[in-house]
Amino acid sequence: PARWGPRSRRCPRSTFPAGWYSPIRGDGLQPAFQRQISADHQPTWTITGDNETCGIEGFQVSAKLHRTTITMHSPKSGALLLDLLVALCKARGYVYAVETAGQTVYNFGPLGAELRRNLQAEWWHSVVTTQENVFGVENSIYQNSAALDCGEAVKEGMHLPPSLKHGILSHYHSTLQLLNNKLPFGLAEVGRCFPGSLTSLDVNRFLYSASEMTAMSTLFFIPPKKSSAWFDMLQRQRMQWWRKFASSPSSFSVIDTSDTDVAHPTVNIQFAFPWGVNTVEKITLRDESEMLALEKRTGLSCQGKDGRRTVVPHLLETETHLEWACLAYLLDGFTQVTRAETRSREVLRNVLRLHCRLAPYKVAVLPGRRTESQLREITDYIARDLRTAGIPCWYSADPQHSNEQQYIWYDAMGVPFSVAVNEGTVKTGITLVRNRDTTVREQVHITQLQHMLHKYMQAY
Repeated sequence: PARWGPRSRRCPRSTFPAGWYSPIRGDGLQPAFQRQISADHQPTWTITGDNETCGIEGFQVSAKLHRTTITMHSPKSGALLLDLLVALCKARGYVYAVETAGQTVYNFGPLGAELRRNLQAEWWHSVVTTQENVFGVENSIYQNSAALDCGEAVKEGMHLPPSLKHGILSHYHSTLQLLNNKLPFGLAEVGRCFPGSLTSLDVNRFLYSASEMTAMSTLFFIPPKKSSAWFDMLQRQRMQWWRKFASSPSSFSVIDTSDTDVAHPTVNIQFAFPWGVNTVEKITLRDESEMLALEKRTGLSCQGKDGRRTVVPHLLETETHLEWACLAYLLDGFTQVTRAETRSREVLRNVLRLHCRLAPYKVAVLPGRRTESQLREITDYIARDLRTAGIPCWYSADPQHSNEQQYIWYDAMGVPFSVAVNEGTVKTGITLVRNRDTTVREQVHITQLQHMLHKYMQAY
């Protein structure tokens, strides 16, 4: 149960009006957090808080809420939204465009590289680590080229692979032997590919229009009688994965393209980009024709066991690109916050509300300006201790700005939590932990920082 701070008086469960809720576990501890849809269909979030103090039993923390109103909204113009995000990504070290040899390529900075690693790790955990009989493979960039299937000579700079499918297929027979010829099973790979030429509409779409991409692909080899059920199941799993990390899950949708000119049943998972709805992942069910072609090409049987029967499997393929995923979640998390600091003054700030598991750094440690040597030792210890515990921590030992200015900076970087110290920390060991999304600040003892942050990150 929640308790009031030093007096240990029970805190009644909050009963917010319809549409209001507490955004983080621990009812009654957070300010009211409301989502409304304005007349122009732009989502608006409003946070209001009172100057109260309460805590979570077991953490011995207190939350100090300052009376303020924060309105979060997305820019009305899609083009403006993309321009603002491009500028933010460049300024904060996520990703930026570089012109080379008459072509635009995209380089990822320190934060962008960590975002890519986190997204790739979450994808791999979802489709490989937690699944039965799904295995990862790696191939040479030329192994993924269809030119090898035709016996053509591969020369440097030619036959760059548009996908990873051909390389993954080359592992079918060896994996089938490892599993004693039993079906079903899956193979997954993450690697570079070159999807093909861009249309005039794709040129100004930032990462979505990159000519070189990192594909994340899986191939499942399914007995024919089970292929339709697997196709439906995989659609649900992949849609849940995309929505799990989104601030606005409704931005993701599914469209069935089987009734169009597509030769095989295909489902596209789409995201509402500023220029319109576009695909972020394709799921395709293919019959046994490709497996029969592989059998003819290699001279090896592609039949596997389905119980007592021997069958040629159907092929279930999923493909997404890491660049598309990065752009989708950056756009999903980008928010402009109008903060009413006084009755006559409002400040517009950029906030990157990335999911805690995707954020490049989970915590920022703020030593403050002109910090005494004792406090500096404390912040050094906190940063080192958090890193040792496996919590990615951003720490600038010699800041040039106040804590409030650093909060603004770290909000734009997408850091979910900030830890600040003051003169009282030397005597009491109490730090101030601020939440990026609610701006709530909680008093936490140094010895409980790891436990509290792990609890919050698990709650996301």
